[in-house]
Amino acid sequence: VNQLKELIRRIDLPLHEHLQTHGVDYLQFSFRWMNNLLTREIPLPCTIRLWDTYLAESDGFAIFQLYVCAAFLLHWRERLMREKDF
Repeated sequence: VNQLKELIRRIDLPLHEHLQTHGVDYLQFSFRWMNNLLTREIPLPCTIRLWDTYLAESDGFAIFQLYVCAAFLLHWRERLMREKDF
């Protein structure tokens, strides 16, 4: 969770600061993402494909998962930046 927070801080400081300003704790959403490996966030065929990649990558569960979660946040960036009440 802390690695995701640091990664977002480095690659998108305005998004990170917006989340911090509005009291969003990364633990509120990323714990579920990390714990369930995104199985509740994406359709089953995508989950299978994602898990296949995790297994194919030497650091799949440690590193690749972190970057996938960061990509989720960046994908929703515009919507998150407009949000004021989390």
